[in-house]
This record gives sequence, structure tokens and C-alpha cells, in this order.
Amino acid sequence: MGGGYQIRKAAGSYWLLYMEQNGKDYKEPIEINESGARIWELASQGRDVSFIAEDLAKEYGIGIEMVKEDVRQFLQGLKDAGISIETK
Repeated sequence: MGGGYQIRKAAGSYWLLYMEQNGKDYKEPIEINESGARIWELASQGRDVSFIAEDLAKEYGIGIEMVKEDVRQFLQGLKDAGISIETK
């Protein structure tokens, strides 16, 4: 899952790195925040949007509906950038 991307933490930031590069058509690392890293981690485990939203809502003490929309937007942003990660 993750279409060849892996997440790494460096210098206090989270980065999505494309690990299948061969020197041609270089793909820049994508910086994401801590919430994005958690969404990536759970989605790459095959968790669905509802599970991810519940997890984040508990962790940050915010409403689940708002978190669900944020999760959907984050995953759509990845898709728009050509990064697919399958969730249920």
C-alpha cells in the first residue's frame, strides 16, 4: 500500500518519500504534519475513514464529523498528487 511511498520523520517534520526511484523522473519528498502522518499510518494498515477519524478525534479531543472531513480531504489531496492509498 502507498504506491511506493513510505513515511519518514526527519528534522522534526514528517516526509512522504517515493522509494522506487531509479534516478529518472525524480519525485520530491512531500512534507506532511503529525496528523497527516497518523492518517497515513492508519490508512496504510487498511483502516477505513471512520476508524481513522475516531482515532484522531479521541487523540485530539475534537468532533468526529469534522475529523472525518479532514481525513477525506487529506486522502483526496494525496490522490490528486498521484499517491494512492487504499482505505475501506
